[in-house]
Amino acid sequence: MKGDKSALFDIAKYFDSKNEVTEFLGYHIIHTNESLVAKRIVEENCIFTDSEITIAGNTTSNDFLSFLNAYKDKITFSKLADAFLITPLELRNSKAEFRQISDAKKSELQSKYKNLLTKEWVKKAKIDSLIHEKDSKALLTIASELFKIRYRFDNYHSNEEEYTQLLHILMGNEIAVENEKNELTWHIDKAFYREASLNLLIYFANNYYKFKWNELSSSFSNVEIQVNAIGKEGSLFELLNSRNDSIAVDAFVQLTRCNPESVDHFADEYQEADIDKSSAIPIFPYRFLKQLSVLTSYCRENSIDFVGSHALQLTIRKLDSDLPFTERRRLEDSVIYNLPIDEITAFEYWAAINEQSWGITYSAGRILDIFYSKHWNEILKTEKCLQLFLKKSYLFDQLGIIGICNDYLKKFINNGEVGIKNLESIHSEDQEIQAQIEKAKLFCAQPLKVPNDTMKVNDGNRDYNISNVTEKIKRIKKIRNQEKLEDELVELLSQINYSQIGEALREIENIVFKDMSWEKYTFMERDWGFFVDNNFDTLPTRTAFLKLYDKLSEYELYSYFLDKADIDYRNRDNSLNYDKIFDILKYNVVVAFVGGGGSKQDNEVYAIVKILELTHKTTLGYPKKLCNSSGIYGCDSQDRANEWMQFIRNNKLLKESHSELVSFHYE
Repeated sequence: MKGDKSALFDIAKYFDSKNEVTEFLGYHIIHTNESLVAKRIVEENCIFTDSEITIAGNTTSNDFLSFLNAYKDKITFSKLADAFLITPLELRNSKAEFRQISDAKKSELQSKYKNLLTKEWVKKAKIDSLIHEKDSKALLTIASELFKIRYRFDNYHSNEEEYTQLLHILMGNEIAVENEKNELTWHIDKAFYREASLNLLIYFANNYYKFKWNELSSSFSNVEIQVNAIGKEGSLFELLNSRNDSIAVDAFVQLTRCNPESVDHFADEYQEADIDKSSAIPIFPYRFLKQLSVLTSYCRENSIDFVGSHALQLTIRKLDSDLPFTERRRLEDSVIYNLPIDEITAFEYWAAINEQSWGITYSAGRILDIFYSKHWNEILKTEKCLQLFLKKSYLFDQLGIIGICNDYLKKFINNGEVGIKNLESIHSEDQEIQAQIEKAKLFCAQPLKVPNDTMKVNDGNRDYNISNVTEKIKRIKKIRNQEKLEDELVELLSQINYSQIGEALREIENIVFKDMSWEKYTFMERDWGFFVDNNFDTLPTRTAFLKLYDKLSEYELYSYFLDKADIDYRNRDNSLNYDKIFDILKYNVVVAFVGGGGSKQDNEVYAIVKILELTHKTTLGYPKKLCNSSGIYGCDSQDRANEWMQFIRNNKLLKESHSELVSFHYE
């Protein structure tokens, strides 16, 4: 690394050594050998061309020594590169392109300019003096300093963007060079491998003197280069990482309506460079933009509304707010039963844009599931609607995120010959639609499955026989290690039975959780399904619950909370309405439309299951509680719901005919 040529000869003898070596790279323990380490060190500190030598696994000590002896007089140490080379940088070729910097980014860079000039690396390399003297050698020196901090084993730098930012300020535009894939990259500072920064250095080694100071632009310019316009899409992409959420969201929305080809180009560029983005836009913004820009283009070409009415946009904003369960459910039902079919695409469009809002995306999951079942016959019989549904089924599946967005074609399950006939009547040149038609036809031929849960009792859900709950909690209170205390208490609470809930709640009242106080009471919803009062960490909620718990039977308590949530599951005479219950079981274990962390929202389903279990005096082979939630992430009622739907069918408890359409989360 210091440029001592004799070190190359010294290290050559290790090329044949298989002596084992253990290296430590952060938390990683690497078992390797001296040969591999020696070759890595040579590669990190030499920039020989491929035509001169390629260091490979089969390169021997003799091979490398022969090379060194043959080129001994030509091998020099480049101070610009901090590396040994034979062919000078000035005799190498490097392709470069240039493009404008958007006004927003230019303003951001200018705000950083003074601070950049104070950086230690700038002063040490005398770049500040070169800039003051308006000497374009500053450009070469910046490129040199950037290459010098290239990655070498266990040697990291996190400030590469300072180098490219200063370079862009001084040139007044951006530069792209080829990376290790021989592809142009505009994000040289994000490249892990050295090829991009080396090519930048090579370019300026050959061309820095062609850049002259321009007083009007206060930057170095080169009359020989062509600077491409960044365009609307490029400017908007630069705003996606704005610290101002509204600016980032507005840029994202605009991009969804831009030219799909241009959006696709920039999305690939930004995805490849892993550019940071605002947390206010979808978690995978570049994937989303690729698909949503195609969707909006398709909608414009086919006169389909993807923006929606003002009322719809108000509804989206309401779904984004912190609504009580009952109010949210009423709003969801209003959308399901009142939204015109012509606006459903607009609803999906805004729901996708708001992927980061769990309120919106979970509500959207339920709304879309029931809405499409409600309108399915109309969609099947209307070619334009069916084509649109198929197009969306493809685009949403390409978002690269979990959720029902991947499962649109499931609505075709068990559609039979009727579904196949409607699919075959479609006339479309769209290859994506054609591909979805063939997949959908296969779904049409799939019959409904009889549920068969072979894991009803498992490590995350089994019945325990816990005695002396109060004494056990008192013992846990004496534990001095806070983390251990909390873990043991949560584990115990996940194992109690229904008759011990009151005793446990009273005994844990004065136990304080240090960081996550809410975790103390999660068992009330996750294990027992008390879904309305999910904020059990407030004293008024616990006090009110205990009064009800003490005076009501288990059946009455669950009935009380179902009534409080305004769940319609009974007839006028208070007998169970199995038709209403059937639909609750089918649709109300909710999966998010897009994202949502991979979990399911049980809502009222487990409470309904308890009503069924207590009425029919059977758990259908399941444990007596939904979950033993300690250490378990994925507790939900879906399997129970499937089994009870089958129970209702088998016992002929339905009085009305029910659609055979499945839920999007049907398995």
